[in-house]
Amino acid sequence: MGYYESVFSKLDYRFWIIIMPLIGILLIPSALNIPLGMDFTGGTEVQILTERDVTGPQLESSLSTCATGISAIVQSIEGKNSVIIRTKQEMTKECIDSSLKTLGFTDDELKSILPTIFKPELGKILMQQGINAVIIAGIMMSAIIFIAFRSLVPSLAVMQAAFFDPMISIGILSLFGFELNLAGVAAMLMLVGYSVDTDILLTSKVLKQQGKTFAQCVNEAFPTGITMTLTTLSAMGAILVFTSYISMDTIHQIASVLFVGLIADMSTTWFTNVGLLKWYTSKHKVVKQSKFNMHLFRS
Repeated sequence: MGYYESVFSKLDYRFWIIIMPLIGILLIPSALNIPLGMDFTGGTEVQILTERDVTGPQLESSLSTCATGISAIVQSIEGKNSVIIRTKQEMTKECIDSSLKTLGFTDDELKSILPTIFKPELGKILMQQGINAVIIAGIMMSAIIFIAFRSLVPSLAVMQAAFFDPMISIGILSLFGFELNLAGVAAMLMLVGYSVDTDILLTSKVLKQQGKTFAQCVNEAFPTGITMTLTTLSAMGAILVFTSYISMDTIHQIASVLFVGLIADMSTTWFTNVGLLKWYTSKHKVVKQSKFNMHLFRS
């Protein structure tokens, strides 16, 4: 017994069609109000490598006179302490030096400590460019998918996953206080690619049935599609565990977006997309070949 008989057929396909889009729609407000990181809001980052025994709370307290909302992460690396200090406000070099002197830092040590300033104006430009990249990618992908399948419903079945997967991922992460940076935008584009990949595999199998039943087509596509997703999901899970012990914010952000998004993709593909294709094939006769005898995607 395959996936179709053991899982999908347990409920009416019309239920599967609406459940994930409904969840995605409910998460839209959360996704649109996700907290933005320093890449977009601006701020200050200070990186320090020192042999001094300092803690995050000590640094946060000492630098509180320079800005508010300071976070300090201290990690031990080969006998030294690696310190990363961040705030969404601008801190001057003079104020940082004065504050660190209270913790015993010498003038020679302070010379090598240079803050990185992120301007809010640059953040606005980066945000707009990120939005434009997502929109352009979506339009181009929609056009290619529609040309490939030459039918509205199968194309929409693929596109719904490409839209709802990032929306669900960002919406859920937003509920946990996740801050979106440029790495997260890049991960959203990657997630769109992963989403479309499995949906095209499924849709291609179903539209070229070649005498097979709908259940047989879904069962044939499922092992390959779920293996692709679980392989990447396992890799992202391992990265999340690793980066929880070592501060690698960019990689951690990419892995977070992909991990949650791929879990959502399993539902949008194997529930919603299968449901849409079930409805489509029950109402329309599937054409095995176009009159031009050409397909962009072959099973």
